[in-house]
Order: sequence, then C-alpha cells, then structure tokens
Amino acid sequence: MINALTNAQLFHKISALLTGFSEAEIMATGMLESYYNTVLANSDGDDVEYFFLNVEQILYEEEDSRESAIANQLMPNSSYSGLARNIIILWYTGNWNNNPVSSAAYIQGLMWDSGYTHPPGAKQPGYGSWANVPISVR
Repeated sequence: MINALTNAQLFHKISALLTGFSEAEIMATGMLESYYNTVLANSDGDDVEYFFLNVEQILYEEEDSRESAIANQLMPNSSYSGLARNIIILWYTGNWNNNPVSSAAYIQGLMWDSGYTHPPGAKQPGYGSWANVPISVR
C-alpha cells in the first residue's frame, strides 16, 4: 500500500517502471530532480497533474496488473500528450523533444548502461579494462 506521495516521488517510481531500471539505479544517475523539473517546465500543467493522479492509481494496483495498466493508460500517445513516452526518452537519451537537457543528461543516459557501454568522451571504463572479457548478458 502506498501512502500519499508527492508528485516528485511518483515521478521516481514511474520512471523506474517505465525504464525497467530499479529506483536505486534511477536515483544513482543524479538526474532525478533535473528530469522532474524538465517534465514540469515542458509539459502542460493539467496533463502532468492528471498523469500523476493516474500513476498513483496504478501504484495501488497489484504488481501483476501494473504493466498492463501502464501500457493501456499511460503509453498511448493520446494519453497526457505522450508524457510517458517522453519520460522514457528523457531517461534513456537525456533529451526532451530532441533537445539535450544538459551535458550531464547525455552522460547519465540509460542507453549507455542498456548497451553495456559508456558515452564517448565520458565515464571511461578505466586503464586496462580492455583486458577483461565483455559482459554478454545482464
């Protein structure tokens, strides 16, 4: 059971569900507050408010039915002006409507972890790392 959560907390929880990363992994990017503020600044206020009300309802559902509820209620482009889709793109690429949020957003994009790689020019794996066999499956 979820007790009354702030929209920022709901954003954290739905970000994990939408991306497939854990809440801890989302927090570890250091981008949670920046991305939450990006969503608020670039989305219609009513869409955001109703989106978070719907997210709260989904979080009250049984875990088995959450994925279906997200797919049916949040993912269609007609739902909340495509807000869920934009949040996924934001977390993976660091972009909002094809505009980079910041250089840190590019570096922390989840696309790099998903591909078991690092962003060119940043987060280098370290000296001698090429001597280790790459990870094939997460």
